[in-house]
Amino acid sequence: MDANTLLFGSLTLISVAAFFFLGRFKASAKQTERDDRIDWTKRRFSLWKIFLYSLVLVAGVVLVTTLV
Repeated sequence: MDANTLLFGSLTLISVAAFFFLGRFKASAKQTERDDRIDWTKRRFSLWKIFLYSLVLVAGVVLVTTLV
């Protein structure tokens, strides 16, 4: 194993350990029971619009790369 594998492997292990350590803690009621919470049941964009925007973006990238 080279130094790069050891460095990024240890960084990954430290990140996963920190994630699971901090995941044990729950937010307080003051944070979770607020009046100005985001309503996640409403959709601001329909899935059809997201699909069309993605299609236009991909077509634009393909067009630009073929012209260059």
